[in-house]
Amino acid sequence: MPAWFDALLDFGTYPGETDTDRGRRRLFVGVLWVSLPLLSFWTVVKLAAGQPLSALTVGVQVILHIGALFAVRARPDLLRVIVVVVFSYEIVSEVATTYLFGGLLSSGVTIIWLMLTVTVTLIILGSRAGAIWFGIFAVATLAAALMQDNVAGRYASEDPAFDAFVNLVFAMAIITSVMGYFVRQRDRFQQESDDLLHSILPIAVATRLKRGEDLIADDVGEVSVLFADIVGFTPMTGEMTAPELISMLNEVFSAFDALVAEARLEKIKTVGDEYMVAAGVPEPRPDHATVIADLALRMRDAVAARTFGGRSIEIRIGIDSGPVVAGVIGTSKFSYDLWGATVNTASRMQSSGVPGRIQISSATCELVRHRFRCEPRGRIEVKGLASMETWFLERG
Repeated sequence: MPAWFDALLDFGTYPGETDTDRGRRRLFVGVLWVSLPLLSFWTVVKLAAGQPLSALTVGVQVILHIGALFAVRARPDLLRVIVVVVFSYEIVSEVATTYLFGGLLSSGVTIIWLMLTVTVTLIILGSRAGAIWFGIFAVATLAAALMQDNVAGRYASEDPAFDAFVNLVFAMAIITSVMGYFVRQRDRFQQESDDLLHSILPIAVATRLKRGEDLIADDVGEVSVLFADIVGFTPMTGEMTAPELISMLNEVFSAFDALVAEARLEKIKTVGDEYMVAAGVPEPRPDHATVIADLALRMRDAVAARTFGGRSIEIRIGIDSGPVVAGVIGTSKFSYDLWGATVNTASRMQSSGVPGRIQISSATCELVRHRFRCEPRGRIEVKGLASMETWFLERG
């Protein structure tokens, strides 16, 4: 929407306003702004036509709408009360206008404007209030229909059919605009919800959850898993303030996130200073080992090329390739994770590694040696596992 109108909708905004409250307030304020020139014009028209009582009912609406704008600005916590007051008078005004012109058809179906109150109250006050206001609209419309041919109107319209056309078109135009705004707000909130879910879970997994899958558990035969951690992190925690520590970790992990996103791989989780990435899940890819090896080298180089929180740091990286079990656990705070020997071995490759180097297992070495240089480290004792032949990864 135009910037100037968007600024008008922000009339009455206040600190700490939630997205939901902001949407409701902006909707009501928008209706007030749009209706003001229409009501003012209609007041002048009715005065010019020699219909002072009808002009008075509409003129009071103009004053009430202006007052409502400033009331919303002064007391946003009373939005619901203000809505009820404004729309209650709208009912009185439209019924009075219908009476002054002698009924539903003679008044040009002016009662149709009450549909706007039903629409707005449904969105702002909720479904129960919307049902109540619809009932009021139905009763008012019935009363307008009964007035026809039974009430001698004070005023007579020169062309009731044209008046009906104007009322129907303009009322529906505003109602359509209100619903369009509501749909845009709903779509924005839905997109924000989807983005939040996708920041927690892989898109493919989030889609499966949204489709109603209760249990997501997959056996994946070919995966490469990477673990990285910061060398000497524990002593650092005793030397840094909490903001300094979090800021440094955020810089490191944000740099890793950018590299992972560029490689189109899946960040699994962070635990303390440990960062876990996988290739080949949730979507299989035949180049899982080579693409994660390239990522590891880029992560190492990125850390070596700059400082984080004003500090130079080193990382250890470990990689293993093989089968895993992948799935989602939790019901309120979802977590997509991997389990199995491959995950454990990759973690041990990192913990038993050398600062500034990338230690890989024999399984990974076999998959990447055609493209990268694998320097043999020899057999090492790995905690919780038997002695293993390991390799250091370098560019070819």
